[in-house]
Amino acid sequence: MKVVEYDPSRRADVADLMGRVWGRRPVEDELAWFYEDNPVRAASVLVAEEDGKTVGTTALSFVQMSIGGEKREVGMAVRLATDPDYRGRGVFAGLMSGQEERARELGVGLLLSVTNDASTPILVDRLEWSKLAPLRLWVRAKARRGRTWAPAVGRFDADPPSPGAGDRVLRDAAWLNWRFVEGPGRYTRLVEEGYGVAGRWRGFGVVAAMAGDLLRDVASAAGGPLVLAAPPPSERRQYVLGGYVPTPKTFTVVGKSLDASLPVPERPHFELGDLDFL
Repeated sequence: MKVVEYDPSRRADVADLMGRVWGRRPVEDELAWFYEDNPVRAASVLVAEEDGKTVGTTALSFVQMSIGGEKREVGMAVRLATDPDYRGRGVFAGLMSGQEERARELGVGLLLSVTNDASTPILVDRLEWSKLAPLRLWVRAKARRGRTWAPAVGRFDADPPSPGAGDRVLRDAAWLNWRFVEGPGRYTRLVEEGYGVAGRWRGFGVVAAMAGDLLRDVASAAGGPLVLAAPPPSERRQYVLGGYVPTPKTFTVVGKSLDASLPVPERPHFELGDLDFL
């Protein structure tokens, strides 16, 4: 197996691989946006080849987070794909070992990921990542699309206020515009002494990201028979008062420190708009 770094000439091959793995071939412009345009740093993307065929890929997408009260650049392991005919041959483990080396070279000391049943055992058992507190999905029923008091905006013109306490993603205007304006998803963006981003996923409304007291407006903008959210622990009372309840559905969160002075946080939190697959 040969591991090479991604470049734009490999977009079509990577898109073909993802089509074989997930049953949906992404638009190549989407790959260009996600891999190449992140304002924090372009993604680290590795590709595995065997006999001239692209058989696997992994990516680290970089994000600014508050970890232990300090601003840190974190690598999020995302878009992990191995050709079904090449599973069980160490393709994924080899790619992720390469990504850990790339992160060290870039000075990134912490890696996190929201994983599935296939990737979790390899990361935890073979590559010594740690299982962390899971991310729980919350839901509000019967939210109707309607009026919002906060004004909708086309772009974020200024850096928003801090999203709050805890180990969580920090979103400046450049990142918000990249994620929720320039990308392929359709979102409603609200700004008023804070911000809120409403989206749709498989027919459901989604509270994608929020800072401030805009929960009612975001739910109204999202609409749908159900509105999904992943409220930060410190803000769950606000969601309970807004009619949201926790569900049994959780997402597995794993992490690994590449710097002995930087322990893995026990409960890093992501809102749904921070996840690349929602």
